[in-house]
Amino acid sequence: MLRKNWKTAAFTIAGLGLMTPAQGDQITDMQAQIDSLRSELSQVQVDQGDNWLNERRAEEVKGLIMEVLSDADTRASLLNDGAIAGHGEDGFFIMSPDGAFAMYVTGQINFQYIYNDQDDSSMSADDDDEGGFQLRRAKINLDGHISSPRVGYHVVLARDWFDSGNGVILEEYNVSHQVNDNLQVAAGLMLLPFQAEDLVDSTRLLAVERTPTNEFFTLNRAEGIRLRYSDGPVRLTFMVSDGADSERSDFEDDESELALTGRVTYLVEGEESQGDDFTGWSGQGQFLRLGAAYHFEYGDGRNGGTDNYHAHTLDAQWENGPYNLFVAYTGASIDPDSSSSADRDMDGLVVQGGIHVVPDKFEVFGQWFTIDGDVSGEDDFDGCVVGFNYYINGHRTKFTTDVIWLNEDAPTSNPFGDSIRTSRLGLIDGKEDEMAIRSQIQVLF
Repeated sequence: MLRKNWKTAAFTIAGLGLMTPAQGDQITDMQAQIDSLRSELSQVQVDQGDNWLNERRAEEVKGLIMEVLSDADTRASLLNDGAIAGHGEDGFFIMSPDGAFAMYVTGQINFQYIYNDQDDSSMSADDDDEGGFQLRRAKINLDGHISSPRVGYHVVLARDWFDSGNGVILEEYNVSHQVNDNLQVAAGLMLLPFQAEDLVDSTRLLAVERTPTNEFFTLNRAEGIRLRYSDGPVRLTFMVSDGADSERSDFEDDESELALTGRVTYLVEGEESQGDDFTGWSGQGQFLRLGAAYHFEYGDGRNGGTDNYHAHTLDAQWENGPYNLFVAYTGASIDPDSSSSADRDMDGLVVQGGIHVVPDKFEVFGQWFTIDGDVSGEDDFDGCVVGFNYYINGHRTKFTTDVIWLNEDAPTSNPFGDSIRTSRLGLIDGKEDEMAIRSQIQVLF
């Protein structure tokens, strides 16, 4: 419209004689130039606009790429430097991505109800029975390895039974090195490798508790160095320690100058892992393992430990499908340095067996035990246990009830073992005709 008006005006002016034809042509050329400049300016604006948009897109794409790369770097960093955590057959675990460092956390709870009845003429008829609940065990286990699966550690924190359950103790600890496929070296506070019953973990017992015979002869735990060698069916374990039941004693308080314990087992048939408990499971083949052990310690007169102690044991463990059987004999002698004290020779026997009447769910069992404490005026001590296990989820969750009965007064304690007159076994006085019903729920996590 503007261009037409310019041309019309130019022709009108020329027609009126106000402008020459040449001047009109100049105006027309100027208008053409203006139009051309306007067209070029419009094109430049369009080109600049497209370029600006392309640059913005490029920056956005570049930023997105940087974010993706940054996220990838973060994930790679987590894979290289972070930890792996979860839960498996060995409990909760934390592990480095390369598997060089690992910690497994497991726990144990044994909650019991005990009813005890003893024939004690010194009590009235209303006072010769007791019943109630008790937390028998509460433990946290930390196991793992450092820098390599060959360098291991083991720590157990437990309720302190002997402190009325009011404290937590370091029940066990050790560090170990798997020198090769056959030899392991460990140092710390460990069970002495003596009785087979002791060496089966408390989470995998047949009855609610170990037998009184085991308690009478137990060597318990001591600090020391342990060597374990295995070659095919043969396993040898040797330990130098502070002595029977010395636990966490300081070196200057040890009652033993020297304590040596050795155990050998021979796997006749089956897998070694089958001997980790006393139960036979359906689907498992026959298992037979024979064992023998010897312990000697020399008393330290400076700390009152003047007695020398010798102990030996023979045992056999058999399983086949739902059936299980265990037999163990233990003998021990105390040789006092003082001539005023007499030597003492003691021995004991345990026989136990069980069968799953409902495969892997319901098991019945029985135990018979005896002790000769070699004390004048004391008869041989006998007793028995009968009971059942209901496996809700294997050993992880199981319910056990048994009845323990004593037909003689409990013998005088072995100074190198534990008293069987203890609520840990459901017993109070160890009297003749004492009976206790023990029920327990076990939870492992």
